[in-house]
Amino acid sequence: MPSTGREESMERRSFLRVAGGAVTAGAGSVLAGCTTSDNGTNSEDTETATKTAPSQQQSGGELVVAMQSDIETLHPHKVAKTTDITMVENLGNSLYRVDSSGEIQPDLAAEMPTISDDGKTYTVPIREGVTFHEPYDRELTADDIVANYRRILDQDYGAYGRGNYVGTLVGDDIDPEETVRKTGEYEVTFELAEPYAPFLFKQASMSSFGWFTIVPMEAVDEHGSDFGAISNGVWSTGPFKYNPDESVSGSEYVFDRNPNYFKSDDQGNQLPYVDRVVYKPIPEASVRNTQLQSGDIHVSESVAATQISSVQSSSDVEVREKPSTARMSQWLNIVNYEPTSKKPVRKAMMHAMNREAIVQTKFDGHATVSDSLFPSWHWAYDDETAVTYDNDVDEAESLLADAGYEDGFDLKCEPENQPKYVDVATILQQQFKQVGIDMTVEPVSKTAAWEPINSGPASSDWHSLIGDYTWGFSADDYTYSTFHSEAAFNYTHYSNEKADQLMEEARHVTDRDERKDLYGEVQNIVTDDMPKLFQLWTNVIQGHRSSVRNFRVWPSAYMGFEDVWIDE
Repeated sequence: MPSTGREESMERRSFLRVAGGAVTAGAGSVLAGCTTSDNGTNSEDTETATKTAPSQQQSGGELVVAMQSDIETLHPHKVAKTTDITMVENLGNSLYRVDSSGEIQPDLAAEMPTISDDGKTYTVPIREGVTFHEPYDRELTADDIVANYRRILDQDYGAYGRGNYVGTLVGDDIDPEETVRKTGEYEVTFELAEPYAPFLFKQASMSSFGWFTIVPMEAVDEHGSDFGAISNGVWSTGPFKYNPDESVSGSEYVFDRNPNYFKSDDQGNQLPYVDRVVYKPIPEASVRNTQLQSGDIHVSESVAATQISSVQSSSDVEVREKPSTARMSQWLNIVNYEPTSKKPVRKAMMHAMNREAIVQTKFDGHATVSDSLFPSWHWAYDDETAVTYDNDVDEAESLLADAGYEDGFDLKCEPENQPKYVDVATILQQQFKQVGIDMTVEPVSKTAAWEPINSGPASSDWHSLIGDYTWGFSADDYTYSTFHSEAAFNYTHYSNEKADQLMEEARHVTDRDERKDLYGEVQNIVTDDMPKLFQLWTNVIQGHRSSVRNFRVWPSAYMGFEDVWIDE
């Protein structure tokens, strides 16, 4: 999602950990000794959790978390921003959950599903004894799973997750009444119209934006459009429950411990450990840093790469990071603005960029150049099929001349009004100038940046924006959801018939080696067309007080607090 927020596997080849004033792995490093599980996931989780002996775990206390922005809604089925999603992920549960190393785990499901030989039938056993938040504190059963999925799949409901299953659980001649069925008091069966490799990852918590969080449908019916409203409330099954009475819009949002949460730790201690989580929107990075060092907050959602040394100069603060699922790009008008509608012009712009210089000067090395549809740690990445672009001013000028723009052209860029986007735009302004492209930089709000391309091709008055887009672990998200001609998140409105065919085929092939070959072809086509300018994979960089234990960093940048405690 833009500036916010999955797959059958994720091979985490490298990550960074910054803690206690020392960098333990350099940018882009590859860790030795990692093993791979059967589904291709790195099973060695050596990264981000702060550990203490079980006997030292403590319950109680208030955890204060600083977020970069304010929230819009807590309705799980209709969230779109990272801030909202992070809160929702601590409010509820989905059938499955992705852990910080990319492995999929049962959540509301009692275990992994039974899958038919043809890959079309998933039978999911449901945990017994799970209850919803008060005052809807009844037991969750298969009826609730069915009711939630059928509502999500109802187009009139307006759930964002519906698009994940068009063609498999819903669509032309596909009836959710048949595809999602209760087959036991605690069992649900999904009958897919055709095999769909990313089926579980498309619904998993910490991966699918919380869109498949299970809620009591009677609460949705009772509250209508107010369900999830900040002043009203939201109810689910998670470790924390929202407290609207003590929350103050724009200032702080209070989540109280759910005393009836169904999970316990390995020693039988009920989760969560902390009594309360208080989220505070603090847009200014310098303010977040100061409050983290002073102890006014316990966790900072984001620490700027250039401020790591300053923040961790305090002995009471740790900064942790991991390569993320967020790519910073320059979205272009490839439909109605002629210079950027020409492929040679876009390729010239790629060669005009010195992205490694941006990594070093703007991000102090805490990012990587983006050369493909996938991050380099992803199992589907193929460095042999991706068309890559080095910084070559002569080649850029030659391509522009061939396209009829030997004298360059004018371009307007409207980056999201955050320092990292504006600074990158300003650097690119100078780099593009070397090849005759005169780019003006006009920062706008996030809403204003995306509005021109949110519902259709922009007019010729709109030229480009700079922002980032966060996905999870699914190869399908980096391909089909982003570049298929009919995908909702194809904001450049790119269309390539051959790429469409390959992405559609990859969705329904269950053999991972075959899928990798298909994605290799997709990478080759899209990176050659370059419908938007790939810039950087930014790192997730988060800070916390040393007293905060068992804190983990997810590549998706979401934060889970059900098993975090404060050591005081």
